[in-house]
Amino acid sequence: MAQTNYGVILSDSVGTVGEVVSVDPPDMSVPAVESTHHGTGGHRTFVSSKLAEIGEFKATVNYVKANIASLYTKMRAGTVGRYTLAYDSLNIDQFGALVTNIKSLPADAMKPDTLKAEITFRGTDSFSISS
Repeated sequence: MAQTNYGVILSDSVGTVGEVVSVDPPDMSVPAVESTHHGTGGHRTFVSSKLAEIGEFKATVNYVKANIASLYTKMRAGTVGRYTLAYDSLNIDQFGALVTNIKSLPADAMKPDTLKAEITFRGTDSFSISS
């Protein structure tokens, strides 16, 4: 496995996908729904939709070719996978998502580096945070 000093690991149900180079964790929201009616005295009112939503996000990972193959398979099949972002032994995000894009990043023989890919996830299903 490639070595980095970042320490965040992306895993799926099969095992480790790769070490995270960069990630902008997803937005999590519960949108408001307008509930204005004649009894509100001319004021707009809102209530919680109680529907949690996970935004689309990207993670760049160092990977071994065999580890990323399962993501390609899931993306082509349109399969929702369960994923884990482990920041350390105490802080872990677990989420369901569709992989919507995988972009292998450029390789340069003049500056050898580990294989990197940018993976785009569209969160679906549940999201949990432990700390």
